[in-house]
Amino acid sequence: MPHFCFVAFILVLLNFGFPCRSFAQQTIPQTAPQTLPITHRLLFCNDPERIKSAGAYADARLEAGVTYTVFYHYRNNTNVTGDFVVALHGSETPLRFTARQGTGDPRRDPPLAGRQAMARFLSTQETPLLGRKGTARFAGKLATKQVASGILQVRCEQNARLRIYFRHDRWLVKGARVVTLDDPRREIAVALRPGAQTQYFRIGQPEPGMSRHLDGTYGMLYAFKVDAPEGRRVRVAFSPRGGKGGMVASVNGKLRQSGIIPATHWRVFCETIVGPNGLILTTAPFGGVFYPVELRFDLL
Repeated sequence: MPHFCFVAFILVLLNFGFPCRSFAQQTIPQTAPQTLPITHRLLFCNDPERIKSAGAYADARLEAGVTYTVFYHYRNNTNVTGDFVVALHGSETPLRFTARQGTGDPRRDPPLAGRQAMARFLSTQETPLLGRKGTARFAGKLATKQVASGILQVRCEQNARLRIYFRHDRWLVKGARVVTLDDPRREIAVALRPGAQTQYFRIGQPEPGMSRHLDGTYGMLYAFKVDAPEGRRVRVAFSPRGGKGGMVASVNGKLRQSGIIPATHWRVFCETIVGPNGLILTTAPFGGVFYPVELRFDLL
């Protein structure tokens, strides 16, 4: 497999088993997000997933000042190698924006590409960028049967246009669509105490009102704040429920990732001593695997 790495061409500067749930175990309730001004949107770019010809596979307008998390996951089903490009076109020159990017090296194994992209995204920071000619391109070569998987978080100071394309963007591929989701972050409080030592939560489960074209919440961030007695140990385990899956998360600021495991199996993801500020775990569904994934929090 040829070595591949997405480079930002800015035209400018620059097996544990677990018993079934008992009545005493609790499931963390899901709450609908509050109605607030939209400052963050998730753009789900994965329809169609298979690249069968050259052209644009995503086209979306970006509003100035709004943060967009762009999730994309495509497989090259053509018999040629070509440029795969994520491009931003500003309404003015220069194009000023901030970006946070996680891109997997193209490979034939979708779960590995998706896991790498999410790990890179969770371990990077926002960076200010400038497109002097009003355009920015994140591009690289995509060989036949390889998967392009990535997450790009971007906020432009002006209205802009997002285009994701293979080889060229002279036309939009028939049937290509972008699904937009408002408020793609969930804050979940987990309280573990004697008598309530186990709680569950499912990530990647579409919520009421989501488009039927969104089969999971890929790219949505779930931030768990675990409140437990200081000095006690907390175990976090996971189980894919829809098919094979895995997990990538930041645990108190440190990146961790699991292997890919079969559906309905359980694996321990981490065990951590609770500090004075509790435990913070941030994770997100990534491309190439199936959702939902059930998380289990245990006070040991």
